[in-house]
Amino acid sequence: MAASIVEDWQSCKSIVQCNTYMWTNQIACDIQFLVGEHEERISAHKYILISRSCVFYSMFCGPLAESKKSIPLPDIEPHIFKELLRFLYTESCDIQPDTVLPLLYSAKKYSIQNLAKKCVDFLDVDRTDNVCTLLEQSYLYDEKELQQKCMTYISSHAKEVMDSEDFLSLSRKCLEIILSSNELHIDEKSVLNCVLRWANGQCEVKDLEKTAENQRTVLGDLLYLVRFPLLGDKYYTEVVADMNILNDEEKVELFKYFYKRNDKRCRFSDTNRFSSATPAAMSMSCHSDMGDTRPIQTCMRYQTVYEDGSWYCGGEPDAISFTCNDKISLHGVLVYGSYIGEGVYDVTCSIYDFTDREVGQKKIRLKTSDSQNTYPILLDHPIDINSGKKHSIVVKLTSSDGLDTYQGKNGLSAVVCNGVRFSFSKSRYSRNGTDVKIGQIPGLLFTSNARAREEYDSA
Repeated sequence: MAASIVEDWQSCKSIVQCNTYMWTNQIACDIQFLVGEHEERISAHKYILISRSCVFYSMFCGPLAESKKSIPLPDIEPHIFKELLRFLYTESCDIQPDTVLPLLYSAKKYSIQNLAKKCVDFLDVDRTDNVCTLLEQSYLYDEKELQQKCMTYISSHAKEVMDSEDFLSLSRKCLEIILSSNELHIDEKSVLNCVLRWANGQCEVKDLEKTAENQRTVLGDLLYLVRFPLLGDKYYTEVVADMNILNDEEKVELFKYFYKRNDKRCRFSDTNRFSSATPAAMSMSCHSDMGDTRPIQTCMRYQTVYEDGSWYCGGEPDAISFTCNDKISLHGVLVYGSYIGEGVYDVTCSIYDFTDREVGQKKIRLKTSDSQNTYPILLDHPIDINSGKKHSIVVKLTSSDGLDTYQGKNGLSAVVCNGVRFSFSKSRYSRNGTDVKIGQIPGLLFTSNARAREEYDSA
């Protein structure tokens, strides 16, 4: 009797290659899944599943272990489950834009963290049209890394995101996450308008009339995340006070905040939306004037706040020069606050034009803490700066207690912010060490029509 010929597919193969061959050719599979709506049969090996997932381990080895040979999985599509199995067998998978979210769901369901991380790394957060969806997914799956990626994008593109249609579909929790942020690059008037748009959308969903009373009802405590004190006394008096979105007690409280000198108690936060420790995400939460709806933008020139070293402030001037490729209105600058504990500084901020003429100055006493890195110094009147004309910003900070401030490092010689390109260079006024790469004066506060022109030209 002739000996049977057996194919030797095991020799010179790694364990991964052998396992892959076993699965691909369905050799000795001992468990079957009925996957998707149409219950497609997909087989696998318990050993592989148990060794790669604590959920599968509990399913097959726990006290309530499955005894059935076929397990229904109606919530996962067959092609997604096959890709998940491919990863369990081979540590590789084919992630595509249309499969990444259901694959992330499957990875989280079966606690396959390496696959979940691959999905998060693959996700393209740098798009306004999907970031709200991704934020919802990050909250649903408790994916902190994905949530951080979404919030980093939302922080620097807050106006576009909050003006988008997807914003109206956000859950209350995700709206709360956004409104609680101290990093939103948006003025508070726009925040209020977008929140009211969201409330109107919720009224539509609940088949309610779009009245101020119903807006307040659907918003509930979310309204307290709108920072009404940042709107300014004039806008509050002329616009917001006439809205019925606030009750009488809240209106009186805000009037006292704006007009009673020694009464700043308020249930609404007055913390500026730029107090993050991440310079790239910092922004101004103020507006220019009543006739100008453009938010003040923030051009950050340092990539990092130096946490392991402070900056001496003894009254010597820190300075930086800059030019920009478009006409802007300069509203002020950002300065770093105290490195350790609370500090009080006498600050003088001067702006010199290309002829060395002082064109603006602001003197204030600034109180800072070590929990917030940067603070705005707003000029009494904005300064128009023409394209290509070099100007210098000179700041003197003096602390009677000798307190140092934070300092920036990894400075950029060129920064594009909201369609305007800023070029920075060392200033001859700088006598305390600040230059392009390191030091004080982390940001410029400005308004510009550059973005509006870009949108018009591309239309």
